[in-house]
Amino acid sequence: MNIWIISDGEPLPTDSDNVRLRRMGNLTRILDQRGHKVIWFTSNFDHYNKKFRTESDEVKNLYNKSKLLLLSTKGYKKNVSLERYMHFKTFGQKFKHYANNLSKPDLILCTMSPIEVALNVKEYSKENKVPFIIDIRDLWPEIYYEVTPKISHPLINLLVDKSKRSLSRVLNSSNAVTGVTKGFVNYGLKISNLTPRKYDIPFHTAYPKFDLYYYKNRFEEFWGDYGLSREDFIVTFVGNFGKQFDLETLEEAIDKIQNLNIKFVLCGTGEKYDYFIDKYKDNKHVIIPGWVGKDEIASLIATSNIGIAPYKDSMNFRLNAPNKFGEYLSASLPILVSVSGVMSELLLENNCGYQYKSSNDLVNLINKYYETKKLQQEHAQNARDLFEKSFNAEKVYKDFSEYLETVAKF
Repeated sequence: MNIWIISDGEPLPTDSDNVRLRRMGNLTRILDQRGHKVIWFTSNFDHYNKKFRTESDEVKNLYNKSKLLLLSTKGYKKNVSLERYMHFKTFGQKFKHYANNLSKPDLILCTMSPIEVALNVKEYSKENKVPFIIDIRDLWPEIYYEVTPKISHPLINLLVDKSKRSLSRVLNSSNAVTGVTKGFVNYGLKISNLTPRKYDIPFHTAYPKFDLYYYKNRFEEFWGDYGLSREDFIVTFVGNFGKQFDLETLEEAIDKIQNLNIKFVLCGTGEKYDYFIDKYKDNKHVIIPGWVGKDEIASLIATSNIGIAPYKDSMNFRLNAPNKFGEYLSASLPILVSVSGVMSELLLENNCGYQYKSSNDLVNLINKYYETKKLQQEHAQNARDLFEKSFNAEKVYKDFSEYLETVAKF
């Protein structure tokens, strides 16, 4: 089959040999392995590093049969900005141009956001009688309330209402709705007043399985220069120093822990990165390496004892199981999560972590794992079992691929 994927903002297979692929990257890889030709429409702008991959529109080969179509835009400096809106507008216009000059696909899979692109997909699908699926990865446009000041919310209300109307039109024209959790699928169905259809189903954001022992044995190679060893009790956060994370509670917990045998590794960049660097520059028990690659991350989480998921308490994260969740599980990491909902329920049901509600909770749970080695080991094994069952990329995206094959024939 010929399948189009329209998704922006993910790391791409062509970015580097050490790139960590996400949802569409792994799905494209597995679809290609199954003999399908994928054209993945994305932009030439690297969302995470805020830099351009190419100077103009460019096509790159992927795997055996597939292609990556990089659409050039002017990019943006801030994630919430007029520049980003114009980025999406340009993306949508260029998708429309290229779509009308390519052979028709058998199926289109498009992320719900940006709506500027999804609307163009809807029109193309209608005109060319091509089935399309909308994939929901965040609770857009509700998420606008989480990333904007409260003083701006009266104006944001107008934007959200307009976006919901557009989204409803897109979803009502779709052949199916997928999402990272059942709650996300239901969110889309509710906005569009759709009764659940046969193919409106979720697929978790999954993570590739990797060789834990291989990466543990390379730990000193990657992390020795930071004063870390495999014998340390390591609490890890991999994410970014941005608005979606409750870093204040994590910071308070770090400051309260007196046990010098516990070390914290906080990976990522973002608006609060410089603050954390300055605060902990003389603290040998808090390591802040900045942005690190796939191999370094794999080595770190394979050797760590706990993974911290300090998400802001919002509907977007209460209904979500983000990429970081499956990534920690893949490394047999017990997880401490800051929000109620899908993640905390999975941790409780599978005995592989806890929810914390305050910095004191977080301190007590970290100390509990440190003092009770048997508990830490049991939760580590349970985390791996949950990964194999529900978050292994090879299984999840194989199921997703088979699903796409079925919908294309429907």
